[in-house]
Amino acid sequence: MFQILVTLLLSVTSTFAYADRPASYTELLDYVQEAPDQGETNTCLYVASTGAMELLANKAMGLKNPQPYGPNDLSESFVINAPDTIKKSFFETPVLRFNKGHAIHISHWPYEAWKKNEINKSVWWNLPNSSQVPKVKLPSIQTIKLFQFGNRWSTDVLDDSHVEQIKEALWAHKSPIIVNYNDEGFWHVILIVGYDDHLPGECYDTNPKECEGDIGSFYIRDSFGIKTELRDYDWFRVKGNAAAVVKLAP
Repeated sequence: MFQILVTLLLSVTSTFAYADRPASYTELLDYVQEAPDQGETNTCLYVASTGAMELLANKAMGLKNPQPYGPNDLSESFVINAPDTIKKSFFETPVLRFNKGHAIHISHWPYEAWKKNEINKSVWWNLPNSSQVPKVKLPSIQTIKLFQFGNRWSTDVLDDSHVEQIKEALWAHKSPIIVNYNDEGFWHVILIVGYDDHLPGECYDTNPKECEGDIGSFYIRDSFGIKTELRDYDWFRVKGNAAAVVKLAP
């Protein structure tokens, strides 16, 4: 009986905690810079990091619907090669490299990871004379780790409360969430940039039959040349293992 009362109390408390949160949050979609296609280059961590910085820079400027090669379309190779400014978790540290206060525009340091369906290793190389290339000035950012369980390949380490935590963080911070999950045996880092409790998304569950008919989806920005897509909440509940807010520093 005592355990039942505790469970009910926690459920009621959780309901009140999220009572002011809307059923959807899509504001950030206006500021998403379309991702390049990483192909098979294993650069997802840097593409997601760059995407987070681009989104925040666009938002700070009020630049909606950014186009390719727009003012804040940054080079992923810059963050690959930039030194660390602060050491945090593996999925937070790269994006904080932008706290040098600047980056290099994609037009000056192209990122062509997947060229003619072949790996282009030059995306890992440093740019000669990079100090002489014009820089894009950027605002300072910070990360707030939400959780990290297991290792980079872990699955089934989250529950519905972590899905709610992601949604609450999106709404509270009005900022993208960088997440890691197991993508069919490979760890993969992307951005969650919105949610909608009423929309069904593409089923990314390890067992598709388990999420048939599920309602509620995250808007995600991946790294395969698509701006955003919808994925059902169970995708992250089953496959996710780590998340952090990336936001403008106060």
